[in-house]
Amino acid sequence: MKPKVIMHTQISLDGCIRGFIDTGIYYTIANQFNADMVLFGSKTVCMAAEQYPPETEKAFIKPADMPEDKRSLWVVPDSRGTLRNLHVFRDSEYCKDFIILASASTPKNYIEYLKERNYDFIIAGDDNVDYAKAFEVLYDKYNCRIIRTDSGGELTNVLIKQGLVDEISLIISPCLVGTNTPQLFRSLSIQDKLELKLIGCETVDDNYVSLNYIIPKD
Repeated sequence: MKPKVIMHTQISLDGCIRGFIDTGIYYTIANQFNADMVLFGSKTVCMAAEQYPPETEKAFIKPADMPEDKRSLWVVPDSRGTLRNLHVFRDSEYCKDFIILASASTPKNYIEYLKERNYDFIIAGDDNVDYAKAFEVLYDKYNCRIIRTDSGGELTNVLIKQGLVDEISLIISPCLVGTNTPQLFRSLSIQDKLELKLIGCETVDDNYVSLNYIIPKD
């Protein structure tokens, strides 16, 4: 079995993923899902800040798992072994710790990097991450029942194409951004039209719209 996968994104009225004012609505709605884990794309984590402080001894110590700790585990696919900034987010205000999704082709020195710093990782797939298998491990080994995505679009488009997304949550910002900003579904490639079922629609802060759809399974 796998966790329920909720794709949660804020976009402009013309479908852009950036260019609108951050009012905090995104996380207000996100927290309502009570997700056990949050799935980030590696590009999202890499671009979170322009500069990062160097590692300290704390970077090599796994944070204690405290029952009262309500922060989420962050799950990040990084089969190419590109991220070296995990220490910035580990044990931060929002992140409890990381689980890295790797594949058989992930560089060995990156696996050693993870081991030395006591990061959990899952190897699933040959060249790229096999998300279906990785989600099964998250369900069975880590007791993850709900996982929310927080991605710029490329990762979630892959998950939709592979039939792994159960629910889509969109917050529509009251603005038009234009063609110079990436759009949410720019890389979505599916052969057949995907029918959605609306399960929620509400106005938030008078000017934003929160939409929730489920993707019916055959």
